[in-house]
Amino acid sequence: MSILEGRVAVVTGASSGIGEACAIAFVEKGAKVVLAARRVERLASLVERLEGMGGEALAVATDVTDEAAVQNLFDSAVTRFGTIDVVINNAGIADSTPVDQMSLALWHQVIDTNLTSAFLCSRAAFRVMKGKGRGRIINIGSISARVPRQHSPAYAASKWGLDGLTRSLAIDGREHNIAASIFHPGIVATEIAPGAVKLPDNFAASPKDIADVIIHMCDIPDHLNFYEGMVVQIDLPFLGRG
Repeated sequence: MSILEGRVAVVTGASSGIGEACAIAFVEKGAKVVLAARRVERLASLVERLEGMGGEALAVATDVTDEAAVQNLFDSAVTRFGTIDVVINNAGIADSTPVDQMSLALWHQVIDTNLTSAFLCSRAAFRVMKGKGRGRIINIGSISARVPRQHSPAYAASKWGLDGLTRSLAIDGREHNIAASIFHPGIVATEIAPGAVKLPDNFAASPKDIADVIIHMCDIPDHLNFYEGMVVQIDLPFLGRG
């Protein structure tokens, strides 16, 4: 039996892509899920699907860059299910704007969505998890936190910052048995990267491919931390020197 049986997982960015696939995979493991995103109709449809699978799910319309909205998300989760065991900080946006063409407003949008949201959700998670002596937070990073793409200063900065946040959370969580981890996906066929859906099936990963790894990182004993994971395409020019 999975350690996730009966546990409560909060998934941000749950209305599509990796977040949606994670929600389905959690329910398949017997977990209860709290779904956060801005697109209410999609969340409602996903709840219906999960309940059709025999799962328990709660949808909470959430702007993860808004402090009050994040607090409402976690309050709603605790009210419905009594606790929170796992948080997947998956909400994010991609951007490819050269630095000399980037407005300050766009910079803030990318940083707030990809990094500040993870801080807000992790802070709320710590406040719940510290009292129970265990918990798990997984931040969804990017291979751009290792090797940035051209013309992506805000996106690269947000993912490198997320890596630093994860390390800090992992240290601060030790005395409370809270495990903080980061997972770096390569090219995934999702709405955040529209061009990826046009790539050959044997190149881009599917959201399910990625979700299966993330769930595996969660499905381990509470005293262990699968600290870092990465999935990259074999043909991706990520390793080596030219």
